[in-house]
Amino acid sequence: MDWKIFLAVFLSNKEIFFEYLTKLDQNIFKNVVLTNIFVLIRKFALKYKRPPDLDSLVLLLDRLPEEEKARNLAKYKITLKEISEAKVNVDLEVFKDHVAQAINNYDMEKFILKTADDVGKINFTDVMEHLRSIMNKNVPRNLGVDVTEVPKVVKLIRHDVMEKITSGMVPLDKLTYGGFGTNEIAIAMAPPGRGKSFFLTNMMYNAMLVGKNVLYVTLELSEKSVAKRLYSRIAYATKKDMLDEETILKSANKFFALGKARGRIIYYPSKSLTVEELETLLEQYKFYFDFTPDLLVVDYLDLLGSRKDDSRLEYRQKLRNITDDLRSIALRRNIAVLTATQANRESLSKAKITEANVSESFGKIEVADIIIAISQSDDERKQQRARLIILKNRDYVSGGCIECYVDFDKMILMDIDFAAKMGMLDNDSVQM
Repeated sequence: MDWKIFLAVFLSNKEIFFEYLTKLDQNIFKNVVLTNIFVLIRKFALKYKRPPDLDSLVLLLDRLPEEEKARNLAKYKITLKEISEAKVNVDLEVFKDHVAQAINNYDMEKFILKTADDVGKINFTDVMEHLRSIMNKNVPRNLGVDVTEVPKVVKLIRHDVMEKITSGMVPLDKLTYGGFGTNEIAIAMAPPGRGKSFFLTNMMYNAMLVGKNVLYVTLELSEKSVAKRLYSRIAYATKKDMLDEETILKSANKFFALGKARGRIIYYPSKSLTVEELETLLEQYKFYFDFTPDLLVVDYLDLLGSRKDDSRLEYRQKLRNITDDLRSIALRRNIAVLTATQANRESLSKAKITEANVSESFGKIEVADIIIAISQSDDERKQQRARLIILKNRDYVSGGCIECYVDFDKMILMDIDFAAKMGMLDNDSVQM
């Protein structure tokens, strides 16, 4: 970072000036002259609530310590002249990126030196917490959107299928305008035993099939159980077929070579993992394995632990906060988050589940971007059928219904038309 150019832009642009006036550590300049000029600018601004002009800065030089003024006054005047003559017609977004990078580098340098001094007294959790605080501190302040900057706004609001992760089901992708969106949280809702984990496993399979990295966090089933379900789906294999190791190896190797995606499964006991700890887990995966998921699957929402500060809240409010925190992960990390939640007991006897059937907290519905209800009557279960109902689809149309073929033995979930084309059922059975 050319700090003379920075000071030139800093003094000529009020938005930049007030954004970085108190954010910058004066020692970041690593130059006595520039450091002292910045200190004088800051003192002036705090007193007069505005940036100083060049004449004011020259007068401020009188406030330097006598010894410093006597030794380097000529350097200060030359530097101020260079700052005043520097070109400031820069792209502000690029400029901010460069400043943020410079701040990060400076903070990381201090952090590494401190860590080296304290190497015998720190643990990984402390290191990651410190790193997170560095990154959060240097996130540029959100100053909103200028709606008159048409090219930027169009780029911001246009629908981009590249920001979507396919569900693997054409009718569902149509209703969700491409699948599960980055920066969003989607929730599948179903009664106990009606396919929440089954649905999530299929979504992991479909995402990896098109090259998306997936992290599957299970709070109910073991890593072995989820991996077995995923491999069953990959190989179109029944529980009995899974005993044939050679067939499974061939199918799995072919699948991962085709998709070229990475996937991980990790188990935590129910209520033992908070969203804050989940975020640390994501940082650990990045640090240790250079693994960043495009899709984060949490199986399932209700089994996450609550915030440490939420101990006195009612359970419904805790669940709402958990959902809100999960959505924040999607927003901060620009990934898609997919999870599930329980429907209440009443839903077991209903042919069609609605928002009113969510268990414990309606706040989950309020926060989520997409809610998909998995509905299945007893007759449909016998016929290997189910329905996916879009209860909520933020910014888009809700209420759509997708008829599905389900095979719990082979872990297959498909829309009914595609299942017919695949020979999963005869043509007469497509009509339900």
